[in-house]
Amino acid sequence: MDSYAPCPCGSGKKVKFCCQAILPEMAKIERLQENNQPHMAIQLIDKVLKEHPDNGWLVTQRAMALFNREAFEEARDGLVPFLRKNPEHPLANAMLALAVVQSDTMEKSKKVIHRAFLKSMADEHQLVAILAGKLVSHFLEIECDMAARQHMAIVLRLGSEEDRQRTLMAMLELDADTTVPYPLRGGHPLPTYEAPPEMETQQKKSQRLYIHGCFSEAADILDKIAEVDPASPQLWHTIGLMRAWDGDELNAAKAFHKAAGLYEDFDQAVDLEALAQLLDRRQKDNSIPSRMVSYETESLSKLLTRLDNDDQLCRVPVMEEQTGISASYDILDRNLPTEKELEELSLETAPRSIGRLMLVDQADPSTPAAAHVTAIEGERLEQSIQIFEAAAGELATPAKKEEEEVEDSDVISWYAEDDLVLTESAFFPPKTPPEIRQKLRKEFIDKCIHETWANSPQKALNGKTPLEASKDESLKVALAAAVRVFDSFLDRRDIILDQAELRDKLNVPHPTPIPPSDDLDLNTLTVTQLQDISFEGMSDKLFDLVMQRALVVKHCGFGYRTLTEFLKNRPELVKENEQETQQAYANLADICSRSLKEDEALEWIQLGFEQTKSQGGPFEAELMWKMRELQFRSRYLNDPELKQLLLELWNYYGAKLPVVRERLEQFIQTLEIDPPWENAIITPETSGDGEAGWSAQPQGSESGEKKLWLPD
Repeated sequence: MDSYAPCPCGSGKKVKFCCQAILPEMAKIERLQENNQPHMAIQLIDKVLKEHPDNGWLVTQRAMALFNREAFEEARDGLVPFLRKNPEHPLANAMLALAVVQSDTMEKSKKVIHRAFLKSMADEHQLVAILAGKLVSHFLEIECDMAARQHMAIVLRLGSEEDRQRTLMAMLELDADTTVPYPLRGGHPLPTYEAPPEMETQQKKSQRLYIHGCFSEAADILDKIAEVDPASPQLWHTIGLMRAWDGDELNAAKAFHKAAGLYEDFDQAVDLEALAQLLDRRQKDNSIPSRMVSYETESLSKLLTRLDNDDQLCRVPVMEEQTGISASYDILDRNLPTEKELEELSLETAPRSIGRLMLVDQADPSTPAAAHVTAIEGERLEQSIQIFEAAAGELATPAKKEEEEVEDSDVISWYAEDDLVLTESAFFPPKTPPEIRQKLRKEFIDKCIHETWANSPQKALNGKTPLEASKDESLKVALAAAVRVFDSFLDRRDIILDQAELRDKLNVPHPTPIPPSDDLDLNTLTVTQLQDISFEGMSDKLFDLVMQRALVVKHCGFGYRTLTEFLKNRPELVKENEQETQQAYANLADICSRSLKEDEALEWIQLGFEQTKSQGGPFEAELMWKMRELQFRSRYLNDPELKQLLLELWNYYGAKLPVVRERLEQFIQTLEIDPPWENAIITPETSGDGEAGWSAQPQGSESGEKKLWLPD
């Protein structure tokens, strides 16, 4: 090696003035590491270290060899004394953080990780990206979504190409995760803030910490600035984001509340208050758990027989992904209605589902089969246990608890106290007539919005109900934010809330529309702000970008509004994007179906079919639309169009694609109805485009005996 080349140890010195004396040993150590011989590498390193105890290359190589042997604690113990003497060493700091992460909890590791971010980001960016990825996994596991996303951004900045691609996909999945309230998803740009002159140095320190991903340390400095500048909404806004990005959602909520109270911009105040309310609801002090109580049984078959005969237990289908589950039941607060009672079912008489029961097969011969009762803690759980134990009798006994059972190990999920009244679930037995089921669902949602929610006290409203808060001017921001929070609650359940109607009812100002200028950078907008962009006067170029964001976010109401605008008012975009147009019709049909707009869903399906046909689309695309229509119409077995649709699929599409008939036969068996094609004769018919089509007429509609005629 050239004596004047940079030394491979990373000291920054020339080889001649650094590691010249041990270059041969360094080469041997590298070969041993490459050949996966960590034990021999450590022996040689230890020998050389006796004469060169402060050589950073040897110390970090020893740590790497110990990593290969998964001796993380020993690696940590070797790095700590070296870093006491050489606190700035980039690789040693990164290695120490990796060792600590593997041998301790993430909470205890975070300080060491942040030190590595500061000391190692410039020189060891890929190792820092790995550490950031560890934090991403941690925050996703504890459901700190804003923190997870912000650390994904660090990986995107520093990681390898493979890491960046994988993280980009993970970020898109998180942005599209409808189980996360939409105001918490997507990016949250920092506001512009200028500290008082005497605190400029402190602000620069906080900015350096923020750039290096040390969000808690940056927030600590900003807290000190807030002692001097307590009335700045931008400062509290920034502190809130730093705390949220660090996973400290309790203190993030406090800062967002302060910012919301200080902003003169009403819309900005509402957005931050909504974030604060959502983060508050996640705190254990504001939540009630859903717990699981377990039982053992020696005879699963006998227990199933008993449970199937109980009027307060209704068996429901087991999902394919639920492996090992023998049966699943809804536990009801009253007896199942008789078939006659189902025809007169109302919201008042419909049972309420208060819990769930799952029966699990034996995992192995040494463990008994199990039954698990799950319900929200309190009256629902107590009642669910009583109903199950009464039905099971001596066939089920409480499962033995582990000696060292972790606290809350029986918790399945947490529910915000303020949402508890909204978790009541009307249960419609499988044999409920579809028309009644749909009618009651709509009534239930309407009651939930205009009665249950509107008349339920909320902590965020100082214990007042939304209707009471509407008369209190001091609660205007909190109430407008509560509407956003309620919309996010309903959106996760595929329900479109008419926010404008609700705001008018509560005398809450509407958000100010954001002008749709072509230089508008969508990356500077939160998911909430994205919904406030006005479509009026928007160019097709900007609209296309907004629509792509809407498709990622998957907010029902915004998706409905955006896709409707696309199909009805953007003819040039429709013409240019045939595939997107087809997908838009399908997405709108799905949105309408899930939000109980079934008639409109069928209209979009029909329009999608007509669009495909007019464009000369492939046969399979036409079939896809017909199968979608069948899926919708089959919910109402008395639909007069259902029989004709089945015949059309059997005669025309099934004749060209035999697998269609196989699927239809399976479909008919599932619906438990008579196949309409068995009572019809098939005759050729000329379709409108001149091709031979196939239609069916009931037997007896023509005089004389006829044979079933099939095409060749």
